[in-house]
Amino acid sequence: MARTEAWPGRAEPALGAPARAPVAGTCDPIDAWWLPGLDTATVRDWRLLEFPPDGDRATGAAVVLRVPVLAPAQLAAVVEHIAAARDAYLARVPVSQVVATIDRAINRWLDPWSPWRRLAERALPAITGYCAPMVRKGLPGYLATFRAENLWRLLTSELGDPAYLDAFRPRPAFGGYSRAYGPRLAMHVFAGNVPGLPAQSLVCALLAKAACLGKAASEEPLFAPLFAASLAAVDPRLGECLAVCWWPGGDEALEAVAFERADAVIAYGGEAAMASIRARVPPTKRFIAYSHKLSFGVIGREALSADTVAETAARAAYDVAKYDQQGCLSPHLFYVERGGTVAPRAFAAALAQALAEAERLMPRGRLRLDETAAIRDLRAAVEFRALDDPRVALHASPGSTAWTVVYEEDPAFAASCLNRTVRVKPVDDVATIPALLAPVQRYLQTAGVALPPPRLLVLAEQLGALGLDRVCPLGQMPDPSPGWHHDGRFNVLDLLRWTDLEAPASAGRWEFAHPEAGLYGHPCHPIAGSTAPHPAGVAACRQGEPEAATPRAASPAQGESAPARGAPPR
Repeated sequence: MARTEAWPGRAEPALGAPARAPVAGTCDPIDAWWLPGLDTATVRDWRLLEFPPDGDRATGAAVVLRVPVLAPAQLAAVVEHIAAARDAYLARVPVSQVVATIDRAINRWLDPWSPWRRLAERALPAITGYCAPMVRKGLPGYLATFRAENLWRLLTSELGDPAYLDAFRPRPAFGGYSRAYGPRLAMHVFAGNVPGLPAQSLVCALLAKAACLGKAASEEPLFAPLFAASLAAVDPRLGECLAVCWWPGGDEALEAVAFERADAVIAYGGEAAMASIRARVPPTKRFIAYSHKLSFGVIGREALSADTVAETAARAAYDVAKYDQQGCLSPHLFYVERGGTVAPRAFAAALAQALAEAERLMPRGRLRLDETAAIRDLRAAVEFRALDDPRVALHASPGSTAWTVVYEEDPAFAASCLNRTVRVKPVDDVATIPALLAPVQRYLQTAGVALPPPRLLVLAEQLGALGLDRVCPLGQMPDPSPGWHHDGRFNVLDLLRWTDLEAPASAGRWEFAHPEAGLYGHPCHPIAGSTAPHPAGVAACRQGEPEAATPRAASPAQGESAPARGAPPR
C-alpha cells in the first residue's frame, strides 16, 4: 500500500504502516504495494528497491521502495479476496458509478496539492530517470484523458449503449436483448517505460467490472499501487477489488497462481517477455499482449515553407523529446518530402535547434552506460561516413549526448537507439513511404503526419492497409486520444463476452410449415412404415390454400432430381 502524507484540509485513509512520507535528502522507505486481504504479520521477508537520485543534475533524492516477498499461498489468498469483493460489489454497481469513482480519483491527481501527485512527482524522477519537469508535465496531462467525459465517449464508441454492462438491453438490429460481462479477474503485467501507463489498463478493466491483479514493473514499481490507493481513497469498496505488487519477472510459482486464477491476462513488454507469458497462460484464458512497436513521422512539402518550418520542427522535437522516445508512440525517424521551400537537409538543422530548446525546457533523463555508449557509437559511425559522403550529416549536442539528429539520404527504415536520437530521411514523394516500411511492417504503430487533408487521407489509407493503428498530427504522437485503438484493438470491448436473449421467431420452430410447400417442402410426408400421409403434413398442406386447390405432385424419391418448373417430366 503506497504510503503518503495527509492531504491538507481533507481526511485521507492511512496507507500502509504508519510512517511519514519521504522528503528531499532522505531515504525513508515507501510501501509500494496495494494488497487487500494480506495479513502483513504473515509476511516473512520484505525487499527494498533502491533508486539513486539524478546524479547528472545533482537534484532530487534517493528513493527506496518496500515490497513484501509473497509466498504463492499468500498471493492466492489476495486473489480470492479481490475476486470475492468484485462479486459482492463491483459486478453489481452500475457502470455510471464506476465512471464517477474513476473521475473523482483523477480529479485528485490533477490537483497540484494532491498527496498522490506530490508523492509521484517527488519519487518518479529518481525511479524513472526522467527529469522532474517531464514528470510534472506528462503525468497529469496523461491522466486527464481518463476524465468522465472521455470515459463515456470511450464506452459509447465501443459498446453503443454502455448500459449493456449493467443489464440486458434491447438489440435493435436483430431484436431481443444482449448483456455484456467482463472477466471476474483480470491480471495485468505492467511495463515501466513511461510513468502512468498502468492507469490505462486498470481503468479499462474496471469499466468492464473486473477485479484487477497487477504485477508492477521493475523499472517503475510505484505508480500502479499508488493509483490503486487513490481509487480506494475515493471508494474503499472498489479498492478491495484491486491488488498491485512487485515480484521478479519470471517467478513461475507466483505467476502460475496469477495466470491460473485470472480470466484474462493483459501484458505489456518486449517480444521475448510476451512469448514467455503466452506459453504459461492456459489456453482457456484470454491473453491480450501489447508488445514492442515502432513509430515514425512524415512531413510534407507544404509544412516546409519559410513561415512554417520553425513550428514544424518544434512539433517534431516535442514528439522526440517527450519521455525520451521510450514509448512505442515516439518517432524513430522522420521522412521529409522534397519540393518545399525548405529542403530536408535544412529541416534536419532546424530540428536540431528545436531539440536544443527542448533540452533547455525539459532536460533529457538519466541514461545507463550502455545507452550512452550506443549514442556515442552511432555518432562516431555517422561522422566517419560524412567524411566521404555528402548525403550524410550529423547534428549533435555539444559536450553531451542530450540530442542527436542524423541526416541521411538512404531511405530505408532504421530504428533509433532512442534517448532523443532521430534520423531525417528525404523522399521525393510521400506516396513512396509505405513501400519503404515493408521490412518492419509487423512492428509499426503510429505515424505523426504533417500533410494537408486531401493528401493526408490518401496516405492514411495506405498506412492503414500496411498495418498501422494510429495516424495523428505531427506534435501529437506521444499523446493518444482516449479512444484510440491500441494495437488496432478495442480497449474495453476486447475484455467482454456477450449473452443474447433472443426474441421469439417462427424460423426455429419444429412445427414451421411453408404456406405452399408444406412441412419442410413435403406436403404429404408419410409416417415411417405407413402409406398414409402424415396428419401434420396434410394440415400443413391445407394451411393458407383454397379448398379447391389442385394437389401438387409429390416430392421425388431420395436420390432423384426434381423436374425443372415448367419442363415435362422425364
